Amino acid sequence: MRKCLDSILAQTFQDYECLLIDDGSKDGSPAICDEYAARDPRFKAFHKPNGGLSDARNYGIERAHGIYTIFFDPDDWADADYLIYMFRKAKETDADMVICDLYREDEYVKHYVKQQPTELKPETVLKELFLHIGGFTHNKLIKRSIYNKYNIQYPVGIYGCEDQYVMACILKNDDIQIAYLPFAYYHYMYNSNSLTRKYDEKTYQMDLLVLSMFKELLKGTHAYPYAYKNKHDAILTRAFWNGGSYYNSSFFKSRFKSYQKIVWHVNERLFVKCCIYFSCIGFYKSMNRLVFSLFKAKRLSKKFMANIKKIV
Repeated sequence: MRKCLDSILAQTFQDYECLLIDDGSKDGSPAICDEYAARDPRFKAFHKPNGGLSDARNYGIERAHGIYTIFFDPDDWADADYLIYMFRKAKETDADMVICDLYREDEYVKHYVKQQPTELKPETVLKELFLHIGGFTHNKLIKRSIYNKYNIQYPVGIYGCEDQYVMACILKNDDIQIAYLPFAYYHYMYNSNSLTRKYDEKTYQMDLLVLSMFKELLKGTHAYPYAYKNKHDAILTRAFWNGGSYYNSSFFKSRFKSYQKIVWHVNERLFVKCCIYFSCIGFYKSMNRLVFSLFKAKRLSKKFMANIKKIV
């Protein structure tokens, strides 16, 4: 968290406010928020009962005063010129939303993630939100007035695609002006623990709810079939990756047997697709263990190569 806040302090663009929303944290985060708020008047700490990511973001937007908004996750960080280039692009183009590329990295490797739309029309970006453009908001500068103009809030009670839902709400409007910067400034830190999140029946029912939310939101738009496939696929892939302590092989087969026909079109590597397919026909536990064993081996290999590079 300190690395994230220090990267904000180091921004070459100075005219900003940084709202630190403590969403009922039980660790040392509230004290760190207060420390940075005491160090710099642009930093403002807010402490509230836990309400989840969406509730915290709505809370922040309601209390923001800036013309534009952008979000940081506490374990990420940004290059020093991030805000200045995003702001300049917004002013030059009078954009409601500026999108840039980003880095996706862990402690061993860093990948450049291109986020360029094929064209800057809202209906095109909306469709590609479910193809190759990330739904996350940390690489998107957005006019704060857009949230009020279209009465948009982050959806409380779900997790995993809150940002994507809000982006879809914004991009549904064909008068949104979009700009793109072909550079990466934001470093999204990948956490391997995301593959071992809690999964139970409530998770499955929530995934069904998310699917229905996107269906209702995008009904009648060109993005509908892409959103439907994206969210329908996500029900299967989240169950496969996160359901190891919940599903046995027979339960997984009974629930996902009908998904066999979509397995080959999900956004996973071919080997993982094969494992998901065999899971759907009754071999879930062994396939899940196999994939996670290989995933751990891959991380050990990354660690080994990173240590070799340090020695060299």
